[in-house]
Amino acid sequence: MTSNRTTLEVEQLYREYKPLLASIAYRMLGSMSEAEDAVQDVFVAVSNLGGIDIKHPKAYLVKMVTNRILNMMKAAPRKRENYPGQWLPEPVIEFDSEDEPQGRVLRRERLGYALLVLLQTCTPPERAVFVLRESLGYDYADIAVMLDKSEAACRKIYSRAAAKIGQRPRSENEAALDASIDRFVQSFAQAIDTGRFETFIQLLTEDAVMLSDGGGIVRAALNPIEGRDRIAAFFEGIAGKGSLTGQLHHVWISGQRGLLLLRKDKPPVAFALEPDDNFDSIRAVYLVSNPEKLTRIKGEKELSRK
Repeated sequence: MTSNRTTLEVEQLYREYKPLLASIAYRMLGSMSEAEDAVQDVFVAVSNLGGIDIKHPKAYLVKMVTNRILNMMKAAPRKRENYPGQWLPEPVIEFDSEDEPQGRVLRRERLGYALLVLLQTCTPPERAVFVLRESLGYDYADIAVMLDKSEAACRKIYSRAAAKIGQRPRSENEAALDASIDRFVQSFAQAIDTGRFETFIQLLTEDAVMLSDGGGIVRAALNPIEGRDRIAAFFEGIAGKGSLTGQLHHVWISGQRGLLLLRKDKPPVAFALEPDDNFDSIRAVYLVSNPEKLTRIKGEKELSRK
């Protein structure tokens, strides 16, 4: 009887906390498949322990998954060093469906693909402290307990992470950020539809950068493309070869607006944009065409590929 009750308790914890724990792991790892593995490992451990008899299961599970992620991230640099070309996080792509709990968490907590890319420039401890502080609102005392560090050390780690990631919009500026991204995405969509990129290119900063991830499976730029003129030449070149021909859809990419190009007999391509600190220009374009990273496309429309 106790075993059955324990199983039910673990299943209830899994249903209640899986979306949250997966979103935390995804922020830190940049891979949803690895994030789900981390969450699964945590609940296997909980099941082996016979459940958790504590008053605050959320904090306990967050600590468990954070420590599991930190262990997993020790191997990440070696994987990235051997990756062909630029490594970009795995995008979680959704049409406008509100049915997916993972997508709701990412949108509600305003992750955004651009922030996910920036998080990958941080060390594992910096990512952990930043996510726990910014996304979940934990105070430094709680974070210190979770990471077995002093409160002062956690403050310093957060400061280093924030310096790398740069300015983030305050709550009162979020509407302006959303409006800017919508405008940029609409301009990019029009450029792809018409093959005329002049107007979109003028939205880029002079030192804008484009990162392209084909994973060595499909052709992609192996190195960053830097500067407005070089990015313009890149898009005009691939458009001329027909690489941008297909069905273009406005989608959510890891919680922010972006574009998904569905192509006949070719892998899809996801596009995300990063605004500058003033939200009036684009400082980075992210292009993911690695088919192994484009398996998480939620919604009915993507099933109609032809």
